Amino acid sequence: MASDVEKIVKLFQKRETQEAFGEWIVQLARKIHERPEDIVWFFEMKRLMNEIEKLTESIADEELEQWEEELEQEQVDVNYTLEELMEIGKRSFKKFKRIEAKLRELGVV
Repeated sequence: MASDVEKIVKLFQKRETQEAFGEWIVQLARKIHERPEDIVWFFEMKRLMNEIEKLTESIADEELEQWEEELEQEQVDVNYTLEELMEIGKRSFKKFKRIEAKLRELGVV
């Protein structure tokens, strides 16, 4: 397994692979009339959502509560009102669902 991962990492370090992947993203974006950076954003969001879902399924309730407490203790300055954050979330969710529907239609997702 570790050797397979190493092979994949080496493959993606090759310039040709990076260029081919980049071109695939650009072609996909053109086909569904989206920006390439939005396609990359979609796949990153999907990866993060799957990661969090797996974490919440495998973590004990006590560990989850401890994690929530740690998050609450981290004080992060947010320069948006709750209304603005809700609007940003709503737009992002709509964008995610729109891209997901287009990619699903193509059979990519």
